[in-house]
Amino acid sequence: MTDRVRLAVAGLGAVAQSVHLPLIARRWDLFDLVAVCDLAPSLRTAIGEQYAVPAEHRYADAGTMIEQSGADGVVLLTSGSHGDVALRALRAGVSVFCEKPLTYTVAEADALAAAERDLGRPALLLAYMKEHDEAVWQLRERLEGIDDVRTVEIEVLHPTGASQLAFANLRPAPHDVDTDALSRLAADSSQLLDTALGAGTSPRLRELYANVVLGSIVHDTSLLRAVFGGLTTVDGARVWPDGADEGAWTARSVEVTGELPGAVRARMSWHYLPAYPAYTETLTVHHGRGTLKVTFGTPYVLNNPTRLEVVEAPPAGTAAGGEVRSVFTSTGESFENELADFHRMVTEGHAPRAGIAEGRADIVTSQRIIRLLAGEPVGGEAATA
Repeated sequence: MTDRVRLAVAGLGAVAQSVHLPLIARRWDLFDLVAVCDLAPSLRTAIGEQYAVPAEHRYADAGTMIEQSGADGVVLLTSGSHGDVALRALRAGVSVFCEKPLTYTVAEADALAAAERDLGRPALLLAYMKEHDEAVWQLRERLEGIDDVRTVEIEVLHPTGASQLAFANLRPAPHDVDTDALSRLAADSSQLLDTALGAGTSPRLRELYANVVLGSIVHDTSLLRAVFGGLTTVDGARVWPDGADEGAWTARSVEVTGELPGAVRARMSWHYLPAYPAYTETLTVHHGRGTLKVTFGTPYVLNNPTRLEVVEAPPAGTAAGGEVRSVFTSTGESFENELADFHRMVTEGHAPRAGIAEGRADIVTSQRIIRLLAGEPVGGEAATA
């Protein structure tokens, strides 16, 4: 293998078209795109031609692509659990760049961990882009000298995905998706959700777990883990309004409360607001002597600035009263940073910022959250998470 990692990409939808494929092309110095995979033949052809991937390296099945493409690494951008495909890649010695969620179940994560141990090297990077944001890195540095954090709050105002991606000029949704393959994937997902939540749980709860808690809120769960060590307890969770129960992406809100290490209180508020003008996420830390606040913008807009605002007292010896506000603004692209981290993992053996162990911890936290949100009996792994 040369210093350029040969990449295969599975899943050619919105996030691939708007973020990952353009960045892989931008980082020609790190990567060589050698194969693509999607269930829609028209999308495989269009994306393959756009990025000069030979026709024989455009696949309908990710497992076949892993086995035949000669790739050093696979980028998993498909929906649902990534446990099965990631496991096939690790057992083939192919490194994995995995978008959330890692898996639906703890059992899948444990199988991945065993496969990685057999390889004897770090081989899976979990692509939580906010952990790779330079403003978050600055926040962590600032927190090193602070021992009296009182509370941490995350707020997400989430409009529709279509509104966030209006700028991206995405290809039209394909109409030639392999429906038999979709049916098989749906059946596999249903079995995994049985393992996670127990058989017989309602469609509402399964969608809430798979598409909201693991599909979106997990970004905030992981952010708390990356900065503070993660939630040690989850003691409250609610979803409202009561009538918004049909389908995952309905106009509703989710709130989660708990404790971080050091008995620090934490609250996550997630609001799906279809008509809201722009995606906004804030992470606010209040401590005994001031406040630190990170504001994230729309994640799909590359190099969109992230701001860290610091509120603190004036230096000792200056005039009494008043406050000092300073701002660090990062235009470094977090998606690009995580790709560079993946390159270091593959070529130099560096441990990623988040891997299988971190993903497993986030799944356990997600199962604790869904148990409190359920409003009905929950079985499977979530019953004892």
